[in-house]
Amino acid sequence: MPVKTPKQVRFAYKNTIYPAPPTIIPSFSHSVSTAPSSAGPITPPVVPHQLPRPPYGVPYASSSSKSSQPMVGPPQGYMPPPKTPCSSSRYSGPSRLHPYLEADAMVWDLMESPATIIRNRHHLSSRALSEPATEPPMRFISIVTSYLPWTFKIYASNGHYVSLEDVLETIYRSLRINITQDEFGSFPSEQHRRRATRAYEERYRRLRSQRSYEEEKRAGMKRVDFLMGRTRFVGLSSDGRRPDEWHLRVS
Repeated sequence: MPVKTPKQVRFAYKNTIYPAPPTIIPSFSHSVSTAPSSAGPITPPVVPHQLPRPPYGVPYASSSSKSSQPMVGPPQGYMPPPKTPCSSSRYSGPSRLHPYLEADAMVWDLMESPATIIRNRHHLSSRALSEPATEPPMRFISIVTSYLPWTFKIYASNGHYVSLEDVLETIYRSLRINITQDEFGSFPSEQHRRRATRAYEERYRRLRSQRSYEEEKRAGMKRVDFLMGRTRFVGLSSDGRRPDEWHLRVS
């Protein structure tokens, strides 16, 4: 069992992001098995005023490190395809989610990669991951949550439609982005900062491997810690206002 050390919150300076491979399969499926995954990240909003420094006497990433955060945008080499009847640009009616994104359709701890997701005691198949995340398919969607100040912007990695894999990987990679000192200081109270710190500590302490424990601790506090322990993926839902905006539900 890892040796306990004095509490220390760390903020790293760099996030490594890998591009997503193209995938095209047009319909929803209910098959299950394992598959690789990938997608792009999001970026934090610009803070319009000076925020208080966190109360802990520990090293953080400077505010200037925000400029090193990956910018939101289409994948490298992305070219908008010709408009089609199924594209969000020509569809204004109600949309529905892939069945796997509906409430309690799968088991996923957001601290873990999408490769660990379980549905009906199986991992997700590559076919399911390549299917459209919505019906009708869309080239762009956004995800918001009441627990975080950031919007997850998801582009179609295959240039045609946002896939189930695009959604899962973007959520995971976005939550793995390191937070800055100013973002930590933006919490409304000391209690919120302590809860986020506790979530960070519990995240690296859950690892049994000494090496993994040290690496995760050294990597610093991340956006997932702002969920303050609410890391069980419940699903996505819509408030009906916009067909391309979905709400992340966690518990």
